[in-house]
Amino acid sequence: MKIIALLLVSAGLSFAGIARGPILSAESPHEAMIVNFRTDTPCIGQVKYREVGTSDWRYLADSTASANHSIEIALPPFANFEYVLLADGDSTGPHSFWTAPEPGAMEDFQFCAYGDSRDWHIAHAVIIEHMMSCDPMFVTNSGDMVGDGNDNGDWDTFFEIIAEDYDLARTTPFFYAMGNHDRESAYFYDAVRLPQNPSGTEEYGSFDWGRIHFFFMNSEIDYSLTSDQYEFLTNDLAEASVNPDYDFLIGLVHRPFYSSGYHGREEDMAVALEPLLAANNVDLVLQGHDHMYERSHPQDGVIYIVTGGGGAPSSPIIWWLGHCAFGYNFFHHLNFKYVADEHKLSMFMHNYDDDIVDSLILINRPIAVQEQALPGKHELRAYPNPFNSYCRICRPPDLKGEQDIEIYDVSGSLVRRAHLGEGCCFVWWGKDDSGADLPSGVYLAKFVPGTENAIKLTIIK
Repeated sequence: MKIIALLLVSAGLSFAGIARGPILSAESPHEAMIVNFRTDTPCIGQVKYREVGTSDWRYLADSTASANHSIEIALPPFANFEYVLLADGDSTGPHSFWTAPEPGAMEDFQFCAYGDSRDWHIAHAVIIEHMMSCDPMFVTNSGDMVGDGNDNGDWDTFFEIIAEDYDLARTTPFFYAMGNHDRESAYFYDAVRLPQNPSGTEEYGSFDWGRIHFFFMNSEIDYSLTSDQYEFLTNDLAEASVNPDYDFLIGLVHRPFYSSGYHGREEDMAVALEPLLAANNVDLVLQGHDHMYERSHPQDGVIYIVTGGGGAPSSPIIWWLGHCAFGYNFFHHLNFKYVADEHKLSMFMHNYDDDIVDSLILINRPIAVQEQALPGKHELRAYPNPFNSYCRICRPPDLKGEQDIEIYDVSGSLVRRAHLGEGCCFVWWGKDDSGADLPSGVYLAKFVPGTENAIKLTIIK
């Protein structure tokens, strides 16, 4: 009996210390970073930190004992720091992170995006591992992080995957939009501190990372024209849309404005908020809810991407609606790369095998191309716009049977010929007939036999 008692005491002691975290977040990421963690018992937690490459540690501690901790460290912009967490007789670290560039600063960076991790934890873990290989400075999550937001055990598992099984959330701040399965849970809001809105809540808000302004909407609470959220978005976007320090405005939301999936378009939200997005020249909106990937053609200038492939059971694209530019029915994440001196944002969609399946390039500066016309009469239209590193060329509805597709450069030289057969579309990855990469630029495509009209293709790599 004495031996059994000793084993029970030892088992009890093994649970003391840091129970969850650390998990990074930020309210104003160019000014401070927040270290969030939970301990088994209320205590005073402490963080020691220093700029990478320096020798002297600085220290910050909780002001009062608590089991849920958020220690905010004031820091300079675009700097690399490391920290060690000490709490309840336990410690972890060092872990390193970057603060954001100042708003408007001409600095390159990259980030990742995903959503709908929910219940399939093995798939979620694979996606997190793939994102780590992208070395992002931050991550956005478009909601439905867990299966049941009212179950604290679900949140334990979610944070364990992103911050313990893998170090991503220990070294990279996450920014979130709430999903319907997250249930506006106090368990979540107690776990991390997020950007606050003028109402003093974290349900929706915005932040800056260099020359990109991000705003996150909440599809699970009131977004009507008389709501506090609508007032916030109206003021935030009106100010951001005329700020010359921003190259892009990017939104984050759970329920989609555009989707060809099972849930489809969230009509009431779209009626209320879509005109606001278009009027303020928003560039991109990252969405979830449907468990697949879909990129839209620009809708009144705004591109909408469903990125719900973080681990929830896959739900396929079932409608293939007219707004759909590309779709994919499995787990995935997005990797974004921003190049400041080119004012260019590139997006690459990685599938479950970590292969790049889709891409998108946004450029916030006019691009001039000196073109020469092909002989004869040709009606030209640009495709795609915005630019991709590939083009999907589809047969016009008035053409029947089999055709060849001929692609020319602007000097009139034939660079690629492909047989379309009975299929309706051909995907061209910017290669010539030998398989060699062609330079970025403007190309022309024709169907033979077919029409005199040519399709103007723009490839940027």
